[in-house]
Amino acid sequence: MNLQTMDYMIALADERSVSAAARRLHITQQSLSAHLASVEKELGCRLFERRVPLEITYAGEEFLRYAYSIQKQMKMLHHTFDAIRREEKGLLEVGITSNRGLVILLPVILAFQEAHPGIELKIVEDTNEALVKKLEKGEIHVGVSDFASGHSGIHVVRAYRERVVFVIQKELFARLYGEAAGEVIRRIQEGELKLLEECPLLLGHEEDIAGKYARRLMETFSTSPVVRAEAKNTVLLLELCAAGMGGCFCPEIIVKNTLSQEKKDALLTITLGQEAEYEMYIGWREDWHVIQDFVETMAKQMRN
Repeated sequence: MNLQTMDYMIALADERSVSAAARRLHITQQSLSAHLASVEKELGCRLFERRVPLEITYAGEEFLRYAYSIQKQMKMLHHTFDAIRREEKGLLEVGITSNRGLVILLPVILAFQEAHPGIELKIVEDTNEALVKKLEKGEIHVGVSDFASGHSGIHVVRAYRERVVFVIQKELFARLYGEAAGEVIRRIQEGELKLLEECPLLLGHEEDIAGKYARRLMETFSTSPVVRAEAKNTVLLLELCAAGMGGCFCPEIIVKNTLSQEKKDALLTITLGQEAEYEMYIGWREDWHVIQDFVETMAKQMRN
């Protein structure tokens, strides 16, 4: 058993497949299987049940607790001695949805790189739920999400307050509701959201906040609305919205910071009440000083 063993067992636990873990580790299946068998023989315990997918035993869970701890300590050792040599270097992986990254990351990256020129930044774009899972697995160092359900082992600090709004081309809304358009807007803002079932919709991804909100709301409709398009890319949906294709549930910060003024002027933005508001957080796991500095830089930029 050696330090490499920790990486091997963590890969097996993550992938639940010898073949997939071997590809991730860039070794053969035979080598990985042999290494696993050797470790189990040394410990006198079976760590994985050979099923499809692999099943972690109680002994395997205990082993993984130590493996994660040892892996974390080794990373901290390297970070510490990089700092001692004053040759700060390394890779910092930051997870964020592509749309929020477009809006908030530029000043954060510029300020952070000025302070840490030897650190390479890798921006990992994915849905909110996928980013939280990547952070839990140690595949990214920092993640920006709502962390709605809470996650053990992840530290979080508030970044900013966000809210979902309903956006639709003014001309399309007027055609749908006619002379009652003004009254409909007032009633929607007061909570009669079922009135939106008349609108054709453009839906975000089901694992993102606005997409989940839209689908929960649709479940209350008495009729099934027309869905014209679904996409992960919220900016694309907003462009389609401005072109009159349908209405879109979208974080207000993205509406304000991605569209041209001409397109924003063509859109009607309807606020949806407190149930559409939530906090966004910056999350991290490791106690690397570079991570702390990035988190503080982002939090400071979001307060400005």
